[in-house]
This record gives sequence, structure tokens and C-alpha cells, in this order.
Amino acid sequence: MLLKSICKTSFRTLTTKSVLINKPTNVLAPLQQYAPTFYTNGDNIKPLFQPSDFYSHLKSSILSAKERVFIAALYIGQSEQELVDTLRLALKNNPKLQVDVLIDCLRGTRASKGQSSATLLLPLIKDHPDQIKIAMYHTPDLTGILKKTLPQRFNESIGLMHLKVYGFDNSVMLSGANLSTDYFTNRQDRYMIFDNQKELACYYHNLLKLVSDCSYQLDLPINQEQSYSLTIRQDIADPVKESKKYRRQVSQRLQQFIQSNETKEHFEGDGDADTAVLPVIQMGPFYIRQDERLTLELLNIANRQQDNPWTIHLTSGYFNFTERYKAFILKTCARFRFLTASPEANGFFNSRGVSRFLPPAYTFIEREFYKQVKKAGRQSEISIEEYKRPGWTYHAKGMWVSFGDNEIFPSATMIGSPNFGQRSSERDLEAQALVITNNENLRRALHKEVGLLHQHSELVSSATFDKVDRKVPNGVKIATAFVKTML
Repeated sequence: MLLKSICKTSFRTLTTKSVLINKPTNVLAPLQQYAPTFYTNGDNIKPLFQPSDFYSHLKSSILSAKERVFIAALYIGQSEQELVDTLRLALKNNPKLQVDVLIDCLRGTRASKGQSSATLLLPLIKDHPDQIKIAMYHTPDLTGILKKTLPQRFNESIGLMHLKVYGFDNSVMLSGANLSTDYFTNRQDRYMIFDNQKELACYYHNLLKLVSDCSYQLDLPINQEQSYSLTIRQDIADPVKESKKYRRQVSQRLQQFIQSNETKEHFEGDGDADTAVLPVIQMGPFYIRQDERLTLELLNIANRQQDNPWTIHLTSGYFNFTERYKAFILKTCARFRFLTASPEANGFFNSRGVSRFLPPAYTFIEREFYKQVKKAGRQSEISIEEYKRPGWTYHAKGMWVSFGDNEIFPSATMIGSPNFGQRSSERDLEAQALVITNNENLRRALHKEVGLLHQHSELVSSATFDKVDRKVPNGVKIATAFVKTML
């Protein structure tokens, strides 16, 4: 409905809001049954390419916000005093500014050198109690004996709040990046700005507020023995003490949120609508699988383009695609280019304790998929590359789709927090968006984005896994089978 001719299957050219409520007729129209659609001009959407650009935009947007700032991230690094001071300055300079922060409770309360996300943010509540709210989501899957016995860091494998959404007034930035020094300097991720998108910003702000309302609220300590206190709203069950009731309540609220937005169409801006944004969520603990359903349908549509196969780039810092995704990919008639972290670019490389075995575990999973590709005889259509850049780690995730084997510029991308993996599908709270466009500037920017990521990659072959440093211990192979959904 919104896009001009794309690979001989077109959206009609649209210029008025009245036409925008009509049903689209293009090849990706079936995807609209899974998500609301926000129409805009692609010039309002811009990917960033470097961690330093992400950090600069984050700080400048916080300081320039007039009405609202909303942040959802796994955690805020214990040393990010500059970022907290930026929030403090924005609150001080603008008494009307409202700030909502949502982070994960397990990760956000884990202390290092006496500091955690919670203690770092607490002074903002003390100084600006009427302007800022900080919520900390706790998974309902960590309860009872498991809650009491699993140590910090290990307990995070049970489930996390993994959304990465950064909103400022009527603009929003989607990413896979968290808020710590490495993500601002030498940890490669993806970042996409949606400017002047009031309705889309409201969608994500409402989602953040829904999850926040169902989370613990960070507050000042009740007694001198505490560093802070965590409270839950009276109308919400405690996720640890009443996990079943909590799961029902949150699931119902999320279903209502999805239904209230389902198949809605929004028009943003005064220019021609040449781009559509379809936001989706995946929240396994609450039986929400919107993102997975849309992604699988996208692969189904790609499989029907056998006369002119698509090229699909897929990337994840952690190679652990679900069995359903792998099965669909292996049978889909398309050219797939996978990009993942090399062991050296994995954030757990050379870490201490059990986590040092994670890079070999991902190598084992990657090798098993490579064997499946060879068995299916699809080596010429499905390739795997590894990001390897001295001094850098890799955390990017998402998809780029070019409609046709000879079309180099992507016409669609998926951007957000999921890794397309087991834990993204089953354990964590995730959000991303499908962007479909025929805007030439945006398509060229997407082409540049994926090209820059592949610039530091090496093609995987059988010889890759024959190297001495790629030998996976038998114990890791066995353990991987048991903990695959936690990776």
C-alpha cells in the first residue's frame, strides 16, 4: 500500500492520509496481520554506524528533550556516571521533563566494586522524585529454590528484560546496544533513529510503561541497612512470590496491548509515505510470539519468490538460531548471508569462570549448522561469516532483505533486541521493528550499514573448524545440549 514499485510487486504511490487506510497490495502485505503499521517518509529514518555516534546521539537527545525521555535497556553500566549526570542536567534544566527508565532487576542489582545500576540511578530519584521513575523487571521463571541457590550472573540465564528502546519526545531509537562503556566505544552493534514519529514513539513509550508498571519500582531505602528499596504496585502480583498469578496478569495486559494496536495504520509527517514500520514483540514467559510469527511469515514469502530469489542478510552476536528458524532457512529459496561474532569478538572471550566456555559453545552450534547446510547441499546459497576486528567485540543483530538476486540495496530490515536465538524466543522480553522502504536514501544507508559490518568479516569454511583453537571440548558439547535455551 505504501511503497512504490519494488521488484515488480508494488505498493501504490501514496501522498494523502485518506488513501493510507486502504489495504496494501504488495508482496509483504500479509505481514500486516501480525503488527500495526506506521507509515512515514524514509528520510525520517537513519541508521548510525559507530558506537561513538550512538553515545553522542543518546546524550544530545536527552539534553534536547522537552517533554519526555524513555529508556529501556538491560542495564546501565556501573561506571556510566557521565550518562547519569546527563539525565540529571536535563531534569534540572527542564522541570516539565518526565523520564521513564526500565532495566532488568537481576542485571541491574548485580554489584561490581560496590556499585550497580540501581545504586547509580538512585540519586536521581532522591533529587527529582516527581520527574523520574525507574522500574526493574524480574522474570517470573526465577523463583523458589532456584532463586535462592543460583548465584548472581548465573541467575540471569533464566530470563531477562532485553528491550533496547531509547525515546526522546516524538523520536525513538531502536538498537541492540546496552548502556555501558564498551557499547559506546568498541562493541559493534546496530542503531536506528526514527525522527518525528509521534505515534511510533507513543507505541514504544506505552509498551515501556506497561512492562514498567508490572515491574519492581526502585525507591529510596526504607531503613539504614538498605542501599535502596524495591516495591511492587498493589494491583500487580509479586513475580517471585506469586509467579503464576503474575504471569497471568502480565500476559493479559500484553495481549490487550497487542489487540489495541493490532492491524492499526498510522500516518506520520506531511511528506510522501514511502516507508512502513511494523513493530513486534516477543515475550516467551507471557506467551507472546508476535516477532517469531512475523519473521517466519517473512521467510515463507521469500520462499515463494523462486523466479527471482531474494538475498537475506542475518546477523547475531550469538549464533544460536532456534530449530524452527533453522528449518525454515534451510528450505527457503533465498540467498542467505549470516554474520556472527568470531570467538575473539564474543563478549565472553577469555572471561573468568564458567562463562569462558561460552565462545566454544557457540562455535559448536555454528559448526553443527554448517554441517546441516552442507548436508542440504546449499553451500552456494547459505554462507556464514565471522566478525573479527582487533580490539572489538560484536553484538549486532537483525536482518536486511533485498528483493531480487541482482538487487544490491535492501528494501527491508529488522532492527531491535532479539538474537533470533533460543533464549530470545523463550526466556527474554524482546522488541524489534520491520522497516519496509523504497526510499532511495534509506536503502543506500542500509546497504552501507550491512557493508560496514561485513568489512571486518571472514568467510567460514570446513577448514575454520579444523583449526586447533576451534576444537570444542566434549564436556562443552554435552553441556550445550542442556543449556541451549539459556544461550
